[in-house]
Amino acid sequence: MNNNLKIVSIGPYSPYRGGISDFNNDLVNQLKKTHNVSILNFKKLYPSIFFPGKSQFKNTSSDSGESFRILNPLNIFSWKKAVKKINQMNSDIVIFSYWHPFFSLMYSYIAKKIKTKKIYFLIHNAKPHQNFPFQKFLLKYMLQYATHLVVMNESEKQIIKSYNFKSEIIVSFHPIYEIDFNINDRAKFKKELRLESDPTILFFGLIRKYKGLDVLIKAVKDLKLHIPNIKVLVVGEPYTDMNFYLSQIKKYDLESSFILDLNFVSKERLKKYFLSSELIILPYKRGTQSGILSLSMNFNLPSIVTSRGGLKDYVIDKETGFIVNPDASEIAASIKSFFDKNMFNEMSRSISNHKKNFSWEEFEKNLKLND
Repeated sequence: MNNNLKIVSIGPYSPYRGGISDFNNDLVNQLKKTHNVSILNFKKLYPSIFFPGKSQFKNTSSDSGESFRILNPLNIFSWKKAVKKINQMNSDIVIFSYWHPFFSLMYSYIAKKIKTKKIYFLIHNAKPHQNFPFQKFLLKYMLQYATHLVVMNESEKQIIKSYNFKSEIIVSFHPIYEIDFNINDRAKFKKELRLESDPTILFFGLIRKYKGLDVLIKAVKDLKLHIPNIKVLVVGEPYTDMNFYLSQIKKYDLESSFILDLNFVSKERLKKYFLSSELIILPYKRGTQSGILSLSMNFNLPSIVTSRGGLKDYVIDKETGFIVNPDASEIAASIKSFFDKNMFNEMSRSISNHKKNFSWEEFEKNLKLND
């Protein structure tokens, strides 16, 4: 097979926002360095009744014009149009980005009908964050059309293996989102947020029940006895009712400790929050991989992650962060230890070396596209 391949990437891209779109954009930029890549994008993603957020789109109403906006999960004519388009391209490889069983039937139909010999499914979540009807059946049905599967941690691989999938399963870690920053901006941003003398931790990203914000709030309640001036930045758009969390904060008299920005944060603005923090907390009750963790590594920001799911695969315990149970007392103890021992600088240096294992070049290499 030629080194320069014709690749079709299927998934959400700009103008859609969110982690899957960001991932796809960076992956395509990497693949385009040596291959001819075409993008099949969505014309319509989620029906409004299925979408809990404020908007599915970025602030701009248009995309870069580089993608074919064809797909609609509820319109079989769009599926047929996609098949025709892929076959006209005479593609060597098609890469489907999969994260939810809602898209399984459409993906199955396209994968079955196209003439492409190498079909990759890039699995972001083998199990959805919320239960979906017939989710196991839909995933297993879709997988029969794959020649290669890509997962981003060992726990996802075990889930896929449980479906008796016979083809190759590639494990390749979630690469780092590379955003330029100047470490000297830390002082400026901390001053803007009035955090100059306050130990600051960050909870970042879409707020969902499984992400354990309630666990973090309980941990901060315990921490206040030891670190009275601790501050918690909670930054991200809620995909769940915030009243529960706000009532917890009030119940424990923590209003002065929490700073909330409950909006979707652009790349331009997120630098302020990551550089103003000493530690990011991902107290997930379950999880696969995380673009948030990838972002934190870009900024050399130490992390606390839970042992549930795949996040632990990305952290060296007590060297680049802490791996704990999703338990408030364990999280509180790790945060206290981090600040008591002034571990920020040492961990940041370790992350700077560790993150070299998570490049987009390495991710592409692991895909074995030319084999």
